[in-house]
Amino acid sequence: MAAHILIVDDSSTNLYMLESLLKGHGFDVTSAENGKDALEKARLTPPDLVVTDILMPVMDGYALCREWKSDETLKEIPLIFYTATYTESKDEAFALGLGADRFILKPEEPDVLIAELREVLDTGYAAKQVAPKPLGEEMEYFRQYNEILFTKLEKKMVDLETANRELRALEERYRLSFENASDVICAVDTDLVISDISPSLQRLLGYHPDDLIGQSIPDLGYLFTAASFEQLRAEMSVALQGEIITGSIHQLITKGGELKEVEISKSPMERDNGIVGVICVGRDITDRRRAEEALRESEKKYRLLADNANDVIFVLDMDLNYTYISPSVKILRGFDPEDVVGTSASHTLTPPSWKTAMETFAEVMEREKTEPVISRTLELEMKRKDGTIVWTEVKASFIRNEDQRPVRILGVTRDITDRKRVEAHRQETLDALRKAVETTIQVMVSTVEARDPYTAGHQLQVANLARAIAEEMELPPEQIDGIVMASSIHDIGKLAVPAEILTKPGRLSDVEFAMIQEHPRGGYEILKNVESDWPLAEIVYQHHERMDGSGYPRNLKGDEILIEARILAVADVVEAMGSHRPYRSSLGLDAALDEVAGNRDILYDPAVVDACLRLFREKGYTLA
Repeated sequence: MAAHILIVDDSSTNLYMLESLLKGHGFDVTSAENGKDALEKARLTPPDLVVTDILMPVMDGYALCREWKSDETLKEIPLIFYTATYTESKDEAFALGLGADRFILKPEEPDVLIAELREVLDTGYAAKQVAPKPLGEEMEYFRQYNEILFTKLEKKMVDLETANRELRALEERYRLSFENASDVICAVDTDLVISDISPSLQRLLGYHPDDLIGQSIPDLGYLFTAASFEQLRAEMSVALQGEIITGSIHQLITKGGELKEVEISKSPMERDNGIVGVICVGRDITDRRRAEEALRESEKKYRLLADNANDVIFVLDMDLNYTYISPSVKILRGFDPEDVVGTSASHTLTPPSWKTAMETFAEVMEREKTEPVISRTLELEMKRKDGTIVWTEVKASFIRNEDQRPVRILGVTRDITDRKRVEAHRQETLDALRKAVETTIQVMVSTVEARDPYTAGHQLQVANLARAIAEEMELPPEQIDGIVMASSIHDIGKLAVPAEILTKPGRLSDVEFAMIQEHPRGGYEILKNVESDWPLAEIVYQHHERMDGSGYPRNLKGDEILIEARILAVADVVEAMGSHRPYRSSLGLDAALDEVAGNRDILYDPAVVDACLRLFREKGYTLA
């Protein structure tokens, strides 16, 4: 026969948990809410053991123990204290002094508690007895009892006040949250009557909360479209059965007649192990739904455009695997889209082009740490299904998430094979033309130097210095080539000047000097019809112009003069003054450099002068 245990506690939760534990281990259990209730039940049906809390209303555990051990019918039955409030050693000493058989603190491990109970229930165990006490000891009992009780009650009051303060603070936070929530919060009781609703209702639907509080859900059909209203009623019934419903979309009608898309969650409210209503939280998602619809439409248009584009449109993930590629890949590379999606972009390119692509990708990701990269364009070699190679121009940019972090790569690939062939042919033609021009110019140089032996080598020296200055200024290679070419023939116009004037050892007359000053114009007339990548004729025409307009033959100034001509002007002056001539000794390199430095930003371009001075004074350049 199962042992009968009487459990005593004023907490229904504690009683339920202890009763479930004991019944689960095969005990017969009776419950009581306080000491008085326990005594009445025990005297009707004596148990085999009593397990009691201490702090209880009507009669606490200490009083119960004293009465229990004084009762002739019950004193042979063991009594165990099981408490979470009386935890001090003096509390245990007082309890054992009253005759308690055990003093156990909550919560105890179930196995340990059951073992303690079984030990006390063992047939060999005899319940503790308490002998009657003299009057003085009885008075001491009441003194200790009152002291312990008042201490516990005082602590209980303090704990209760603390709990009340926390509850008031929690209620205040709830009230503030409720009154200022952007979502609409609505409480509905089990009769589907609205008991409370947040002020945000007015922002959402235009109704004041008082318009709906006290109304029944079945009477609010005017707030919903017909389908949404039926959906709401069905889901409220489900929520009242204890199920939580989230992400449910409803269409509501505002006071002004506007249609709103609202996401409403429904959660059952529970109290004392029972459902007392439903909390509904509504969030306006009208703008989000419109944006989603617009995005879907945009995606449809984009997909239609991508699927019918001549260029190949693709999307890569951040591991550089294809997640989409347009059907035009069949034309470009001979593959069907499904053959490409899911594969790595490394299979697309030749090894050199893949290396270029990876280097660019690494550089872009590094730049992304400090600033967003808009797009990049590359010319790459792609492999076709049949093994042939096509040249492509690939423009790629990032697809970004809400935090503006790159999550995909969107690219457009265009076949430029024909263009590359045309460019290659054009380059071959230009190279041939350039060789022809260079040959012609070399003939012109030889002709000038044959007529003017005193300036033999001058043009070559000027060309070398002009190249050095242009490189110091970090001009593009193509532009430097043009400067060198023009410098090599800058005195070509002297072919029109009588040889006796060019070689005259003495001072020139005004008329003779005026004829010399015409050589830039003569050079222009000779070169103006020569086909070239560079403005050779204009550079030669301007090489004696000066920044302040004092040069010749057109008195150009400032930015009217080509940068190539400004470089040639400085190189021409420095070489002419710094080199020896048959009809005069060298004026000296220092004098030449002083000339250009002294007239910096007056006659000569300051950037060109600075580059020239650095060459000679810092980098050891010399005139050969």
